[in-house]
Amino acid sequence: MVLTRSRSNNQGNTAPAPVPAPKKTAPATKRKASASAASAPKVTKTDSTPDVAAAKEVQPAPAEVRPAPVETAPAPATAVAVPADTPAPIPAAAATTETSEPTKVPTPPPAIAAPEASTIPAPVEMPIVAAAEPVIASSEEPTLHHVIHPYDVVVTDIEGTTTPIVFVKENLFPYITSKLAEFLQRNWASEEMKSAVEALRVQAAKDVADGVADATPIAKESAEVTAEKVQQNVIASIAWQMKADRKIGALKAFQGYMWREGYINGDLKGALYEDVIPAFDHWRAEGKKLYIYSSGSIDAQKLLFGFSEKGDLLHYFSGHYDTTIGLKVNAESYAKIATDIGLSPARILFLSDNIHEIVAAKKAGFQTVITDRPGNAPLTTEERNGNIVVKSFLEIPKSQ
Repeated sequence: MVLTRSRSNNQGNTAPAPVPAPKKTAPATKRKASASAASAPKVTKTDSTPDVAAAKEVQPAPAEVRPAPVETAPAPATAVAVPADTPAPIPAAAATTETSEPTKVPTPPPAIAAPEASTIPAPVEMPIVAAAEPVIASSEEPTLHHVIHPYDVVVTDIEGTTTPIVFVKENLFPYITSKLAEFLQRNWASEEMKSAVEALRVQAAKDVADGVADATPIAKESAEVTAEKVQQNVIASIAWQMKADRKIGALKAFQGYMWREGYINGDLKGALYEDVIPAFDHWRAEGKKLYIYSSGSIDAQKLLFGFSEKGDLLHYFSGHYDTTIGLKVNAESYAKIATDIGLSPARILFLSDNIHEIVAAKKAGFQTVITDRPGNAPLTTEERNGNIVVKSFLEIPKSQ
């Protein structure tokens, strides 16, 4: 029986075009050979009704006509496999009345365009972030000079630490140089004056013997040497020592002697940084004791704090030290202070603006803080890195 195909509007009786097997379309020459073996000389298009039963034997009709799927997934398991030598069916849309031309391979339908509002987000390129290097905790102990441990006593310097250097240089020192001659004449006969001048004379003799430059000896008053001559020697000696900013006990004692008069009569009032009193209050509230260690005499220290612009502050202090216990640049001086206070040096915090004093205190075992106040000597990078440096007492770190 010759199988013919025709187009019809009666879809219920017309077999749909079978779905081509994916990727197994036979070559054109093989399809021609198979067509000859089916005893059909030619496939012609006619208007006659097709043999539905015969068409079913070749390919079962699905329930409804569906367009050829785009995907290349294999056919369902229930579909009847088409033999490899069966000629590929010609889609209805591609049928032609020309019977002499070879059957053409159907062109796959175009891909379905994606809807405008796609539910699949566009891929986002994520930046490649390099993994952070693991943090390894240091096994080294913290540098001791950067840590303050618990302490019971604060020992503080004055000039550049509690009191502006400008007050010392523009108030205290000029008071000495401007009033020295008159002060000597007025108090020359007093026992206190005689004692102060004798201390200066002994120091001057030592300086001359040691070959100290500009050292000026002070003569003794006698029948040949007048009081005026001795006073001139005293003025010359004090002048060169103050110019050299010497921290000599005899000089400091004489300065304190003169300053007392100035404080008492109101010509002088001790100046303090604004953070000093709050820090004193804080330390006292914590039960810490305060001491002064200054190159200025103990009398001069008491005058500055006793006649300060903030009133009498002497009640804050448990004691005072000056250069009679030793020079401030010698570690032995700090060891003596610790012994006198009765504490281990490690329990004492020393405050100063002078790096040489800080070094000496460290050697003695004191904890130290250096003050970087306006007008103080500049610190090198090494000195800053090797010490706790503050601009205010309120910046001093808490003990750990």
